[in-house]
Amino acid sequence: MEGDRHRVVTLLTDFGLSDPFAGMMKGVILGINPSVALVDLCHSCQAYEPLEAALALMTAYRYFPKGSIHIAVVDPGVGGPRRPIMVTCDGHLFIGPDNGLLAPLAVQAGSEVRAITATRYFLHPVSSTFHGRDIFAPIAGHLSLGVQPAKCGEPIDDYIRLALPRAEASGTSLIKGEVLHVDRFGNLMTNIASADVERLMAGRPPADFLVRAAGLEIPIVTHYGQVSPASPGAVIGSADYLEIFVNHGDAAQLLGIGRGSQIVVCRKDHEKSPL
Repeated sequence: MEGDRHRVVTLLTDFGLSDPFAGMMKGVILGINPSVALVDLCHSCQAYEPLEAALALMTAYRYFPKGSIHIAVVDPGVGGPRRPIMVTCDGHLFIGPDNGLLAPLAVQAGSEVRAITATRYFLHPVSSTFHGRDIFAPIAGHLSLGVQPAKCGEPIDDYIRLALPRAEASGTSLIKGEVLHVDRFGNLMTNIASADVERLMAGRPPADFLVRAAGLEIPIVTHYGQVSPASPGAVIGSADYLEIFVNHGDAAQLLGIGRGSQIVVCRKDHEKSPL
């Protein structure tokens, strides 16, 4: 995709849609490369929460063509000592603040991280409160025209690490995890991957297992309609992680839980968890 003026550039921010911030970033990019293909990945990430943005980016980027450029701006430290960085990972380029947001990508095998120091590509003057417009957007625009990452800064290995919480197996009958994200439908996305559930079940039917959360025992099903309306269920969602839902309802509201809440997947005959 080098030199392809029609490269895809995605934007992931916590800016929302009631202010012109995201649109201004697009304007800067289009001013550099009018032929770029801009995609709004999400502008309603939880404000000031790089971890949630990292999760969204990790689950979404692979559905874009190789060579895509992804700008991720959830940046409570804007204007401070944190650096702008670029990560090359899996044939994609990622641009954002060095606050842990890009760390789950940076640690992947074959990834390269650079501090962005090439001020000649910035928009001047650089605001201390809007690096999305003045640094990340113009860098993306120039990259889309074929500027090589090496011209944007030197490689680093002292970037901020921010690990996504991992589910833990307890013996052969139980997995402990937690809620990582609540979507607009109230579905509770956990950090328990489909591979974790498959290992636990070891060929046994899903009907032999359940999810325990907020004092409830929740069946594991294959699709939403498999439980009655207003009833909870657990399913492997589109991101390939276990999620708790309420058919035609809001699981977060019904269960009264959210990000960080503990979840257990276990055999039905396992001693009841205090969750």
